[in-house]
Amino acid sequence: MVVRLQAFGLSLLLILSPVSIAAQQAVPATSNPGTSQQPPVIHSTTRLVQLSVIAQNGKGEPITGLKKEDFSLFDEGKPQVISFFSCGAPAPATPPPALPSNYFTNRFDLRGEDPGTVTVILFDSLNTSSPDQTYVRKQVLRFLQTLKPHDHVAIYALTTNLIVLHDFTQDLSVLVDAVSHFTPKEVAAFDASTSQALDLEGLTSDPQWQSFQNRLNNAEGLINDQHVLNRTGTTAAALEMIANHVAAIPGRKSLIWVSGGFPLQMGLPKIGIPQTQMQAATSSGGGGDPGTLAGLGQPQPGGGDPTNQLTRIERESGSLAETVYRAIRALNRVNMAIYTVDAHGVEVSSGISPDQRGTSTSPSAAGFFDRQNIRDSSRMLADNTGGKAFFGTNDISEAVRNAFDDGRYACSIGFYPDHSQWDGRFRELKVKLNSEGAHLRYRKGYYALPGDPDSEVAVKEALGLAAASPLETAGLGMVVTGKTLEPLSARILQLQIALNPIQFLLKESGNRQQGALDMAFIQRDAAGNILVGDKQHLGINFEQKQYEFLSKAGMTLQRNVAVLPNSKEIRVVVRDASSGAVGSVNIPVKAFFPGNDNTLHSPASD
Repeated sequence: MVVRLQAFGLSLLLILSPVSIAAQQAVPATSNPGTSQQPPVIHSTTRLVQLSVIAQNGKGEPITGLKKEDFSLFDEGKPQVISFFSCGAPAPATPPPALPSNYFTNRFDLRGEDPGTVTVILFDSLNTSSPDQTYVRKQVLRFLQTLKPHDHVAIYALTTNLIVLHDFTQDLSVLVDAVSHFTPKEVAAFDASTSQALDLEGLTSDPQWQSFQNRLNNAEGLINDQHVLNRTGTTAAALEMIANHVAAIPGRKSLIWVSGGFPLQMGLPKIGIPQTQMQAATSSGGGGDPGTLAGLGQPQPGGGDPTNQLTRIERESGSLAETVYRAIRALNRVNMAIYTVDAHGVEVSSGISPDQRGTSTSPSAAGFFDRQNIRDSSRMLADNTGGKAFFGTNDISEAVRNAFDDGRYACSIGFYPDHSQWDGRFRELKVKLNSEGAHLRYRKGYYALPGDPDSEVAVKEALGLAAASPLETAGLGMVVTGKTLEPLSARILQLQIALNPIQFLLKESGNRQQGALDMAFIQRDAAGNILVGDKQHLGINFEQKQYEFLSKAGMTLQRNVAVLPNSKEIRVVVRDASSGAVGSVNIPVKAFFPGNDNTLHSPASD
């Protein structure tokens, strides 16, 4: 039986095909098909909010053996019922049988790659200086040598793009090999945003030269600011991609971000006396106030002030907090904590290599505020996701290990808020433990985002992000297969996309469940360039009995795609309009069109 839905070219197959059965495995229904129990009705105001809690005693040791009854949870001060609770890392499950040939999925469990406790290490060369990158690589390799057989780790790298060095694996050797062979070439973006200010040594006492110097530095600052904006935007987008990639993995997830960081504020004045002016003052031998001897604090032509190197009015100051919060919202949505590890470590002087850094430093006053500005963004990411920021250590491998171990003893708490104020406002969460002297670390709240379908701009942005990501997105689990249609010369591939509607956030209206899906079908060439993309909106209007049936059996959407001759990959993207959850699956074209001679193959007809 085929029931047409509200979208041209798509059909809903209610036949229990192998694809439908696979979808049932991919997203288990809460009801057993062999019983009369009905699946829960999902209302538009239902939201499961999850957070991870790290509980430690006064010595910093994990508190184990905790139960749900040991915790109290408050949303804006109001007690909440804890609906979901688990503690500690689950034991690795036995992988299920592999899917048949030419079936593709974004679910780790169905691929036989159950990642268990998920830890992603992001080696960030976009925001890290070249000398620090060399040191970080050695430290990450040292950490990888300490991994245990049941650890599941993925290694990604960030240049001007997000690069998958190796996805989740328990094979230590392939991780070490991936890091060892990664040699970042793109340091121009970092260098362009961190250029040193011009300091005309020997001319700083001349008001005219000082004014000229300030004008040049402010012009250079405008260019630096734009590069900082670009770096920050690229980094936030990469964090969102990683969050989307691990979205369907249950429980707590950790992202260890080893980076030099980026500033939270732009266009700030340089506080402190320039070094060359201080040297001029102290070398005069005349005694008295160094600032006066250096000619500081005097009105300068053109408005320059050499004392604090104030920014000019045409150079705007601003905060990058909203960009950071965008990444925070994506990480919180998938219950992923970020651990920021400062790649710069501790430096005694600019002439000392990273390998020779000590454990103490005497930072210059001029550089102190710059470092704090960068650390503010790292703290914001860590504090608002339940992670931790590591600074002032050269033992990066130990910091990574501490972050990694957090995931072993974390407790996951889930609840359904009992308020109806889904207005996008930030809501504060508080967690208490009935254990004296316990220290808890968790994210401080969540955004009560409305469940109404997003604007066309937001839909386009979400689909575009999933289409451009080098990672598959797993917010909606699905299984995709296909077959070629006659005539073979037309290169038409009929895709079948299996999902379970219990994943969707549907609105109950009378005796019907209503919602919508946005879909995109992207074709790429061998270089990863997008050749063509088709977008489609699918309205959902299930009768209650139909919804209950599909929640047990799964549903299959069918779409015909005209495959271009130079297409190497098709990416299917599906987005739930109400919840914003996104799933994507990659289909290699060679699975159905093997070789470069346009030989056609239809697995379904074998």
